[in-house]
Amino acid sequence: MKNLLCILLFLIPVIGKADGVYRNWDDALADKEFVRVLHMTYRAMDTIPDVLDQFPNLEEINFSNNRIAYLPPSILKCHKLKKLVLFRNKIKALPDGIYQLERLEHLSVSYNDLTTLPDSIGYLPSLTVLYLNGNDIVSLPASIGNLKKLVSLRVGSNRLEKLPPEITQLKSLQLLDIGNNYIEALPENIGDLSELHFFYLQQNRLVTIPESLGKCRKLQELDVVRCGALRMPASLADIAKLEEVYVDERIIVFYQNPLYRYRQRITVVTSFDPNIYRPSKAE
Repeated sequence: MKNLLCILLFLIPVIGKADGVYRNWDDALADKEFVRVLHMTYRAMDTIPDVLDQFPNLEEINFSNNRIAYLPPSILKCHKLKKLVLFRNKIKALPDGIYQLERLEHLSVSYNDLTTLPDSIGYLPSLTVLYLNGNDIVSLPASIGNLKKLVSLRVGSNRLEKLPPEITQLKSLQLLDIGNNYIEALPENIGDLSELHFFYLQQNRLVTIPESLGKCRKLQELDVVRCGALRMPASLADIAKLEEVYVDERIIVFYQNPLYRYRQRITVVTSFDPNIYRPSKAE
């Protein structure tokens, strides 16, 4: 038994390194070629050492819940990087050269200090997930329409007053969360988002919702709670896949199609009690 314990104690660090996940700089710098993931959360880090280009096989970075304000120049040389997670930091700006991360698929910078986005963010050809919730972003660049592979876009809880017309060019988009902003109008051709499944509009300043939204035939969930006094487009009644609609008492709902009325559940939200109001917020 004692010999077995010794063997297990010997194998633990080997197993930890075999998966390529490193949780401190000393170990990572000692095994540069083997580093696939840098995972250092809750470390009270103010800065990232400018050594990221020393890890030629780096695919994922997770530095969430720290105090990082800026990204080092070396990150732009991480040409194999697929996932970058910087949730809850102090990031003030993304580098203009971010387009150099051609393999980046997942970018999460929610709950930081961003006020603008570089135009170059629209030139990440592999990007499928973009999370920007909880910043102070006032506008989205027109280039965002170039993200042809983007599946999930979250820009809730920012300071957006409008969406760029180019957002309707996101033909792969399945989830769009723009809740808790100051948006007064949606692009009239919002229905061009033909792959949209989940649309979260809650707590904005909308006056109308374009009738074209009814063209989103794959829409499953729609949240318009506290968007203002508005009439929902009648075209929504003909979306066979629409299952969950969240409204409040000021909203005039659409007349349900008898064919789908038992599938389309309309919930009138009078409070934010989580037992009543629980949109899926699906990934």
